[in-house]
Amino acid sequence: MSICCRVQTLCNPRAPHDTLHDESAPQVLRPLTIPLLIALPLAAQTVRPPPGDELLHLLVFGIGADEIRLASYPPAVRAELGPYLSRFRAYRSKRTGLAKTSEFGMVYTAWTGYERRLAAVSADPGAPALALAYVSELRPCYEWEGLHNCPEREAQFAMKHRADHPNGPFSAYLPLLAAHRWLCAAEGYDYERQPGEATRCRKESGQALSTALTSASLLVRSAAQTLKSLYACHGPPR
Repeated sequence: MSICCRVQTLCNPRAPHDTLHDESAPQVLRPLTIPLLIALPLAAQTVRPPPGDELLHLLVFGIGADEIRLASYPPAVRAELGPYLSRFRAYRSKRTGLAKTSEFGMVYTAWTGYERRLAAVSADPGAPALALAYVSELRPCYEWEGLHNCPEREAQFAMKHRADHPNGPFSAYLPLLAAHRWLCAAEGYDYERQPGEATRCRKESGQALSTALTSASLLVRSAAQTLKSLYACHGPPR
């Protein structure tokens, strides 16, 4: 299944950028344009990933944590996966200034879910704050509709962040995320009948996947092997 993004204009009583972080911003009504992507609300974590794909879906979508059975994984994988799941379940966002109801509730859910995936990949005590900053700068969409825009922007952002922070706590993980999002973008371009752009995105995905397959993280390498065999976005069913 391909997934993707659109842009929707919402009415927000604060400025587009500081409103999401500063609750003291002036209460001046102005339109706020937010790119929306289905970054999978936390409620979607109850969706059962396809058999054998649980680890990949957990790392790239943040779903299926309750479906993971540690005993089914080799000891070396369990040694990383157990702490990952603990961090994933324990994460509590410190995001402020974004309402948790109505349209902004969907944005809040998507953004904090994205933070959770990032924060869980590293035991670095600074990872939660860095995850918050990453998502605040990225401003991910919350709804995908089969187009290329949002996953391509995520892929580009992930690789730029890694280049800017080569020793950061997310550096081992981001090539996997980018490889997956480039595939989602390629499927979006397929849907839009832009074969040249789809080919470009698949080439970018292959390069990122090659890096993910040699990641310092065994979890990332294992999920990358699954992505290599699927070589498709494979979003969870709606």
